[in-house]
Amino acid sequence: MDTVLGGLRQSLRALGRSPGFTLGCVLMLAVGIGASTALFSVVEGVLLRPLPYPRPERLVELSQRAADGHPMRFSDPNFEDVRTRARTVSALAQVSGAASVTVMGADAPAFATLALASRDFFPAFAVRPVQGRLFAKEEQQPGGAPVVVVSHAFWKRYLGARPLPLPDTLTFEGRAYTVVGVMPESFDYPVGTQLWVPRELEAPLPSRTAHNWRVVGRLADGVDLQAARAELTHIARELEAQYGQDTRMHDIAVEPLQESLVGRVRSTLYLLSGAAAFLLLVAGANVTNLLLARAATRARELAIHVALGAGPGALIRRFLMESLLLSLAGGALGAVLAAWGVRALLAAEPGHLPRVHEVGVNATVLLFTLGLSLLLALGLGLLTALRAARQPPGATLAGAGRMHTGGGGAERTRRALVVGQLALALVLLVGAALLGRSLMGLLSLDPGYRTKEVAVLSLVLPPAEDEAQGRRNVQLQAHLLSRLASLPGVRAVGAVSNFPLEGSPAGDGTFLVLNRPDEVGDFEDFGRLAREPQRTGSAEYRVASEGYFAALGIPLIRGRLFDARDTIDAPHVAVISESLAKARWPHEDPLGKLIQFGNMDGDLRPFTIVGVVGDVREQGLDDAPRPMFYGGSRQRLRASSRVHLAVHGPMGSAALATAARPVLRELAPELPSRLSTVEELLAGSLAPRRFSLLLLGAFGAMALLLSVAGLAAVVSYAVAQRTREFGIRFALGATTEDVLGLVLRQAARLAGLGIVLGLLGAVGLSQVLTGLVYGVSTTDPLVFVAVALLLLGVALLASWLPARRASRVDPMTVLRSEA
Repeated sequence: MDTVLGGLRQSLRALGRSPGFTLGCVLMLAVGIGASTALFSVVEGVLLRPLPYPRPERLVELSQRAADGHPMRFSDPNFEDVRTRARTVSALAQVSGAASVTVMGADAPAFATLALASRDFFPAFAVRPVQGRLFAKEEQQPGGAPVVVVSHAFWKRYLGARPLPLPDTLTFEGRAYTVVGVMPESFDYPVGTQLWVPRELEAPLPSRTAHNWRVVGRLADGVDLQAARAELTHIARELEAQYGQDTRMHDIAVEPLQESLVGRVRSTLYLLSGAAAFLLLVAGANVTNLLLARAATRARELAIHVALGAGPGALIRRFLMESLLLSLAGGALGAVLAAWGVRALLAAEPGHLPRVHEVGVNATVLLFTLGLSLLLALGLGLLTALRAARQPPGATLAGAGRMHTGGGGAERTRRALVVGQLALALVLLVGAALLGRSLMGLLSLDPGYRTKEVAVLSLVLPPAEDEAQGRRNVQLQAHLLSRLASLPGVRAVGAVSNFPLEGSPAGDGTFLVLNRPDEVGDFEDFGRLAREPQRTGSAEYRVASEGYFAALGIPLIRGRLFDARDTIDAPHVAVISESLAKARWPHEDPLGKLIQFGNMDGDLRPFTIVGVVGDVREQGLDDAPRPMFYGGSRQRLRASSRVHLAVHGPMGSAALATAARPVLRELAPELPSRLSTVEELLAGSLAPRRFSLLLLGAFGAMALLLSVAGLAAVVSYAVAQRTREFGIRFALGATTEDVLGLVLRQAARLAGLGIVLGLLGAVGLSQVLTGLVYGVSTTDPLVFVAVALLLLGVALLASWLPARRASRVDPMTVLRSEA
C-alpha cells in the first residue's frame, strides 16, 4: 500500500509540473469518453434495456404478409380466425394506430392520441394502472359503457393529476367517456398514445381487405419464437386455402415487440455509436503520442532510475499510475460532458426516437464510463511503458548532452498513431459527406406539391355517426374554406383527410372494379368479388375538397377535378393518382370506371373516376409515390371528421397561418387546432436525417481537428529533434525552400498513408450506410475524392507552421551549440 501511495504522490507531482500537458490530455480524453458515454446512454436506454413490462422478451407483434412479402395490418375476420386457432401465442389483442381526437372536458380543450384496444390488450402487457382500474368485462362488448384509460402524461397535464374517480367525463368522438384508470409513466404502446378505449365498442368490419389493426400478444409458456412462427405460418396457409386471395394473408410475421419498436433506429444508433468510438480512438491516439513524446524528454531521468536498480515493473507501475490519473480525470469530466450531451441530444432529437423517456446517465452508464477509463489507462500506460523500457539506459546516459527521440521504434509508433488518426477521421468525414449529399438530393426532389406559401390548419371534427352530423361537418368545413378564401392575398384553399408529411395513419385498402353500380349491396358481396384478383386493386384512400389540388399545386393530368356538381346527393365521383392509373389500367383509360371502396368508410355507394392527378410523395421525400384514391369530401360524410385545410397565398406560409387563426376562433372556438406550414412539415420529415448528419458531422469535425493537431505535434517534435541536421543542411548550401519541402513531404507522406487507409475503411463503412442514404452510392467517387483532398489540404496547412520554423533555423547558432 505504501508503494502504491508513494507512486500516486510521485505521479501527481510529475503531472503537476506539466500543467499544459496534463490539461491537454484530460480534455482530449474527456471529449472522447464523453461522446462515447452519451451515445452509450442512448443505446442502453433504447436498445439494450428490456421493455418495462413483466417478462418483456415474451411480448411479440404480429402482422399480415401478402404473397409478395408486403406487410399489412390485420383485418377483423383474419384476426379472429388467428386468435381462435393459435396455441403458441396467448393474449392476442387488437390495437389501432394512435389517431388524433379532440378532447373536451379536460382542464382545456386539447388534441390527444387515441387507440382502441381489445380485451386482451392490457393482460398481454401484464401491467396494472397506478390509479383506478382497467376495463371491466361488461365494458368490453357492444353497447358497453364508454370508459377510457389515460396515460400518465395526459393525467398530469390535462387532468391536474387529480385522484380518481373524477367528477367529470371526457368527451371525444361524440361520446362522453368516464376515466377509469391511469397507466404507469413507463407504459407507452402504441408509442405516443394518451387514451385507450375498448375496441369492442365499435362493431367489427366483415371485410377481410380492411387492414386496420396492429396485433400484439405474448408467447405461451415453453414456446420459442421459431415455434410460434411455424404455427402462425401454417394457420395463414390454412386460411388462404379456405378463403382464397380474400385473406390477403399468405404468411404471418412475428417479431419481438422490442424489435418492432426500436428496429427502425437500430442501425442509426449503432452507426453513431461507432462514430463516437472512432472519436475516442483518435483522442486516445493523440494522448498516446503526447505520452510517448513526454517519455522521450524524460529519457535521462528514467535511465538514472534504471541504473540505480529500478526494474521494468517499477517503470510500468509509474506509467500506469500516470495514465490512470489522466484517464480517471478525463472520465470524470467526460461523464459531466455526457450528462450535458444527453440533454442536448434529446433536445435536438426530432421526436422519432422511441423510449426516449428512458434515456439518461444512470448507474449502468457510469459503470461503462469507469470501465472505459480503466481500459484506456491500461492501454495508454502499457504502450508508453513498453516503448520507454526498450531504450537502453547506457546509450541514453552516454548521449546526455543531446535531445533524445526515444529511439526509432518510438518515432515509428508516433507516426503510425498519426496515420491511424487521419484514417479514422477520413472515415467519419466520408460518412457525414454521404449523408449530406443524400439530404441535398432529397431536397432537390419534386414531392408533387407546393413546398412554399402553404399554411396547414388541422382539425378533428365530431365523428359523423349519422348523416345529420356528417352534413354539419361538411357545412362547417365549407364555411371555414369560404372564410379562409376571402382573406387578403389567398389564392386557393382546400381540404383533405390526410395531409402529406403530417403523420396521420396510412389508409391503404383494397377496392373493387365494378361492372354495374348495384353489383355490391352489402359486405358479403364485397368479400365475394374481392376473391377475384382481376376485379381488385390497392390504393391509399383519401377524401378531398374541390380546391385541394389547386391549393397544393397538384397537376390535373386528364379529366376533371371535384367541382360544384359533386354535391352530397349527386353520384359519387373520385380522382386517382397517375401511378394508380398506370398500375391498375396500364393499357386503358380509367375515366368512367366504377369503383367500390366502401370497406374504408362503411359507405357502399360506388365511385365513378372522373380525373387523374399527379403523384405525391405523401409519407416522405424518400418514399416512392403511392397509388392514391381521392373521394369527394362533400359526398363521403363518414370520412369527414379528420380534416386538414390548406391555404395558399404569396405572402408566405407563416403570414397565412397568422391570418387564419382568427377565422378558426370565430367559427370553431371549441375545437383545438394545429397551425403549421408545409415548410415545417417538410423539415420535420427530414429531421431524423439532419440529426444523424449533425452528429456524424460533429464527430468527424472533432476527429479531424484532433488528428491534424496530432500530425502537427509529430511534425513539430520531429523538427525539434532534427534542428542540428537542418543547421548542417543550411551550412552545406540548402535553401529555405529545400528544408520547407523536406518537412512538408514528410507530413504529406503521413497524410497520404492515412488517406489511403481511410478510403479503404470508408469502403467498408459503405455497407453500414446502405439504407441510410437515398439516391447516392455509398462509394460515390466524388465524395471520396473531395473528402480526401480536404483532409490532405488541412493536414498540410497544419504542418506549415512547424515546417516554417525548420526553414528558419540559423546554422551558426546550431553549430556553436554543438561545439
